Amino acid sequence: MRPRRGRRRRCAGTAPTGPSGAPGASSTRSRLYLLRHVLNHATQTAQIGHVTPHQLRHTYATALVNAGVSLQALMVILGHSSAEMSLRYGRLFDSTVRDEYERALDLAKQHIGAMPPTASDDLDDGVDWRTTPTIKTALAGGYCLRAPAQGACSYANICEHCTSFHTTRTYLPVLQAQRDDARALADDTQQRGWDPETERHLRLINRLNTLIDHIA
Repeated sequence: MRPRRGRRRRCAGTAPTGPSGAPGASSTRSRLYLLRHVLNHATQTAQIGHVTPHQLRHTYATALVNAGVSLQALMVILGHSSAEMSLRYGRLFDSTVRDEYERALDLAKQHIGAMPPTASDDLDDGVDWRTTPTIKTALAGGYCLRAPAQGACSYANICEHCTSFHTTRTYLPVLQAQRDDARALADDTQQRGWDPETERHLRLINRLNTLIDHIA
């Protein structure tokens, strides 16, 4: 057999280089071949069937998504130029969706809390809403009841405190009734030791007094 000419034997572990001496396309192919060889050996040893590097890439991307990695970060990690490409790799496991739903539901329950036994359905039986163990707000046309765990609504009496709020003598009885309710609520929260609520009702009383004095 005639010996081959023009080919030098390369030392093991030495990456092939391009014309300039820097690693080129052949180096990439060599690393890919080595990866496939090692992966085939591992899968044969584990007896799990054929696995490709692309499948590992998909599994890796899915694990990142389920760990909470953002889509933007996933695009950079995978080297994708569009979100659509990354979305094809990353998907949520059913267990992740369930865990996330249960976590959000628990947080919602903690935030909202349960309404006390004396709720709005019992008020028709003669129960005074102003004495119920709830976070209460006196409104001009009614009232608001919230579970104690919710705290006061961030929009409670926002209109009365607004500098653009205007009223006339026509609404004097309404404002006076609202002030009476606010006084009852301030007394109730003071007895319960809900100081922030007492201060909130007192601020409304002061605002209503100003409005009433202006139109009276």
